[in-house]
Order: sequence, then structure tokens, then C-alpha cells
Amino acid sequence: MLNLLSIVIGIVFILLLFSLLATTIMEMLAGLLTLRGKNLINAIKSMLGDSETNVFTSHPYYKQLSEKANLFRFLRKGTLPPSYIRPGTFTGILMDILQTNNTGDAQAAISQLPDGKLKDVLSYLYRESQGDIATFRAKVEEWFNEVMERASEWYVNSVRVWLFWVGMTIAVGFNVDVIDIYTNLSTNAPLREYLANSATQFVETHAAPAPTDSVVANPNFYEAKGRLDTLLNQNIAAIRSPLGLGWEYVKWPTPEEKTQWWLYKIFGWLTTALAVSLGAKFWFDLLRQLVSFRQGSTSATTASTTVPATNPAPILTKPGSGLFESTKRKDAEPDEEEDVKG
Repeated sequence: MLNLLSIVIGIVFILLLFSLLATTIMEMLAGLLTLRGKNLINAIKSMLGDSETNVFTSHPYYKQLSEKANLFRFLRKGTLPPSYIRPGTFTGILMDILQTNNTGDAQAAISQLPDGKLKDVLSYLYRESQGDIATFRAKVEEWFNEVMERASEWYVNSVRVWLFWVGMTIAVGFNVDVIDIYTNLSTNAPLREYLANSATQFVETHAAPAPTDSVVANPNFYEAKGRLDTLLNQNIAAIRSPLGLGWEYVKWPTPEEKTQWWLYKIFGWLTTALAVSLGAKFWFDLLRQLVSFRQGSTSATTASTTVPATNPAPILTKPGSGLFESTKRKDAEPDEEEDVKG
């Protein structure tokens, strides 16, 4: 029971670390590509249409809200679209475009719009307000809020797709194969205890990561780079050698085994990428629950004999071994047998 729990904790801990790595990379990409700003413009387009959106984004007040490019300035000399505007700001700009702020005659302004979705929606909202301009503005703000709720869902779905491909790149680059990881943990007791204790220490010393939908539009590049360096040089570096992550530990298959070997690899990478797309917060919350359950289970038994998290990481029993290699393993040479026993 505890052995299986330690295996699960080890796998979840590894997925958490690489999810954090993917989220940090995604945060930097979101800032570079202004994903939130583009998401806002797409939401406004769904409300106003293409031509009116061009007029809206050319309004002096909207342009004033745009953020100055401070990352890769030589590639992007203009301003960035704002990542968010308030409902009152949207309504004020729209009313100014319709020229109702001076006359207060919203019905006449709406009647002059070209036939289409925008005219139909604004006509409906005006009828709902019963001709009261203050109520009409409130209705427009409610409309904006409802669209922004859906836009937030669009953004989260878009980020998850990005995270999948970032996760796939990481899985292939680091050779993070969940099948191999499970095999190594199930056959190496010191390794799984080391990872379980490391996971416990990580949960106790780190705050929960932010949810996926909080990936900011223009992050602090150097702060994100610092987190990236810590993950690569400390957290991930501490588990790479024991787990055999990376291509230097791979035991390449024979020509007869090549097709099945690659199928296992691709399946393992896809599993890792799908897991990363769930976001770091999902894996952190799950890991915290598993660690809490493990602590409760071990406290009810005799004194623990697990390897402390501060001890050097145990060496992988057979670097690069995996499910395919373990089922196809040939008789070991005498010197290999002595290494395994050691």
C-alpha cells in the first residue's frame, strides 16, 4: 500500500515540476505574444464586428490604455493592446463612437448603424432599458461582462492548448516518459522513497501555484527567468540522473524492437504532455492531498526507515530502463549483474 502510494507521489511530483516549467515558459510566451490583449480584441470583435472594432481600438482613450512594449523592443516598437478594460470604459468608448454622449439620443445613433448583429443587440438593449439612457448604459455593461466571462473561458482553453504543445516539447526534450518513470519507481525502493520525501519537502516549503487562467499578459521577464533557472538548475536537476531523464541515459532498442519501442515512447510523451496541460495547480493540490495521506499512514506505523530528502539521490537501478526494456530484458552479463546488485 505505502509502496504504491510512494510511486504515485513520485509520478505526481515529477509532473508537478514539469508543469511548473511549462507554466513559466507559457507565462513568458503569453507576454511576448500578448495573448490576453489579443483575446480581449477577439472578444470585442465578437460584440462589435470587424469594422466597428477597428474604430473602437483607434479611439484615443483605448490607445492610451495600451501598454508600452518593454520586452524585445526591437521586434515590437509599437504599443501592446491592454489585457483588460473595465465595463464602464467599454461603454464610455462605445457611446462616444455612437456620439450619444452629447445628444443622449441613443435610439437615433443605433438606427444609423449598418444592419447586422451589433445593431440588433443594441436595439434589443435599448428596448429593455425603455428609453432610459442610464439604464441603457448599465445594460451595455452587463452585456460586456457576460461576453468577458466567455472570453475568459476561451483564454483558458487557448492556454491549455499552448500548454499541451509546450509540454510535448518538454517531454521530448527531457525524455519525460511516464511509462519509464513508473517502471523505475516500481523497481527501485530507495528512489521512490527519495522522491516521496522530496515531494513532501516541496509541498511544505512552496506556496500553491496560480491557476492556469491567471497567466499574465506582460509578466516580469527577469522574475520568470529566475523561476525558470531555479526549476532547471535545482528541482529538475536533482531528479534527472536518478530517474534517467534525458537522452544520455537512453538504452536504444535493437532493430527488431524499434517499432514497439517508439510506440511506447510516443505514448509516454503524449501522456506527459496531456498531464502538463492540466496546469501546475492541479498537480500541486493533488500532491498535497497525497502527501497528507502518506504522512497519516506512516505516523500510524513504526518508525520510518525511508531515505531522508536531504540525502544524496539514489542511483537509478538501470539507467534508461523502461517497460519495454524490462519485458524484453535479456540475460545480463556477469559485470552487469554485479552492478545491479550493488
